Amino acid sequence: MSKENSVLIVEDSPAVGMLLKNYMEKLGYSEIHICETGSSAITTFNDLVSQDKEPIVLLDYMLPDMDARSVLTQMLETKPNVRVVLETATEKEDEGVKELIRLGVYQYLEKPIRFESLKEIMTIMEKEKSFFMKESEQVEMLKQTEHEIVLKVNEKIDFLLKSHGQISLNMIAQLMKVTEDVVQTHLKELESTGKIVQLDEKKEISCNQCDSVKIVQTFSCPTCKKNNFNMTKLIEHFSCGNFSEEKKYVDNLCPKCKKEIKAIGVDYRVITGRYVCNSCGDIFTELFTTFLCLKCESRFTMDDVKWKAGPYYKVINL
Repeated sequence: MSKENSVLIVEDSPAVGMLLKNYMEKLGYSEIHICETGSSAITTFNDLVSQDKEPIVLLDYMLPDMDARSVLTQMLETKPNVRVVLETATEKEDEGVKELIRLGVYQYLEKPIRFESLKEIMTIMEKEKSFFMKESEQVEMLKQTEHEIVLKVNEKIDFLLKSHGQISLNMIAQLMKVTEDVVQTHLKELESTGKIVQLDEKKEISCNQCDSVKIVQTFSCPTCKKNNFNMTKLIEHFSCGNFSEEKKYVDNLCPKCKKEIKAIGVDYRVITGRYVCNSCGDIFTELFTTFLCLKCESRFTMDDVKWKAGPYYKVINL
């Protein structure tokens, strides 16, 4: 049976991209697009969204033309609730990967890819889609008995806890669209049976307009404020003082004086931790950060954020 969602595979290896496409077809997905660069992925994604489609994105961590944060930011700008699965050989504890997960990556898929892991992720997505029903179905649910409603609400809370591992009371209540009292009643039951444990109270960013904690962080160039950037390395050639991106030193020749660079530390040095803007060409160390509310879609900077305190819960045996 063909699945409703389209799939966008962003993978710079044609072989891996084709393997993923073939497997997704076996899972029942018929509309599958493959892009080998971040720029082509953004174009394809925007085209799909303009057709009222909700593509599931499989995003490679390392792309030839664009930083994964840039791709994710631009997709979030277009569709705040986009579901992105990050593919990477980099460990999950890597700061760059952890940052992308915090930014809104739906799931993490380790390379080399195990198809069973991919299948599990796609199955969770399908279940989530059926759990969070359309408004018409919610109205129908209200016609049921109070006991049946409570069971359905509790089932969804369990699903959120298992999906996130750790999640705040604020976030559960907002995702469920119910009061915190309703959520806390079930959380206390789970806690009393040792299925979850309450963690220390933490503060999380909330929207300064609607108070929602469903917030994602977005990044852009500090000069032109465009989202099209990439991580880069710079080389400083001591003899002529040239600073250029590593890729511009073709055949180890300095693009300014055309002399060969030979010994690192003697006639040149490599500078890491830099970004280059693909729109204006500026090179910088820090990205410009803004926040996007997934509920009311307002945008604000760190100076304007509100902080909302509340307990977090961690799954033990659910």
